[in-house]
Amino acid sequence: MNKFTQTLFFLAFLGIQQLVAQTFQFGINGNYAASQYLTPTIKYSGSDSSYVLSGGFGLGLSAAVFFDHGGYYSRRIYGIRLEGVYSRANQSYKFFPGQGAIDPNVFYQYRLKMSYIDLPVLFTFCPTHHQGLTVEAGPQLSFLQTVSTQAEESRNAEPLVPFTSKDFFKPINFSFVAGAGLYYSFTESFSIIATFRAGYTLNKLTNTGIENVSITPRKKVTLGVNVHAIYKINKYDAKKNRGYKYYMKRIQKSR
Repeated sequence: MNKFTQTLFFLAFLGIQQLVAQTFQFGINGNYAASQYLTPTIKYSGSDSSYVLSGGFGLGLSAAVFFDHGGYYSRRIYGIRLEGVYSRANQSYKFFPGQGAIDPNVFYQYRLKMSYIDLPVLFTFCPTHHQGLTVEAGPQLSFLQTVSTQAEESRNAEPLVPFTSKDFFKPINFSFVAGAGLYYSFTESFSIIATFRAGYTLNKLTNTGIENVSITPRKKVTLGVNVHAIYKINKYDAKKNRGYKYYMKRIQKSR
């Protein structure tokens, strides 16, 4: 999939029915995620090398539009959220140059660090009208910013940190992300969203011809927590963040 096709797909997903949008949201978001760079030269069951659980982080801005298909008393609301996030993903590798993993006192460890500008576009659904469960899923474009390696730890072995370069990797990656969590409205205008989100890179990370280089992961997997602080602008006058139970009580009192 070339850059032009990826961009067209991304823009097509952004086709939003602005005329029926009922709520606009703007906010900041942060995340912390466990990352895994899948490298063909390292196996989960390998005796001379292993993955080390590594963390990453992100910080950015978000904007969303929501559509109230059912009107004033709707229980369900759905929308589309666009985010712009600077993210740092890490992967640590441990190698046993002695007799393999049976000799744990001889090893060295280094970390691969990669930073991106991520642009996820997520379809989001709130079955309890911005007060409770929320789910999200959609595509993400990631623009590579920096690549580096760093020695971390060694014991009875000379640490070997392989050379790596930004030129080894594709500048744009295409991923699929999905998550679920809690949407909580404190007031009509201010809300917090906290979700568990997973992501998987669909294309190969490395450029053609460098697969034999030792530090060239092909795929990236992430699993982490995203937190959004949201400011809402409602297009119509409704205390929608109270949920459908609020409206049911109003109906009963009016009878």
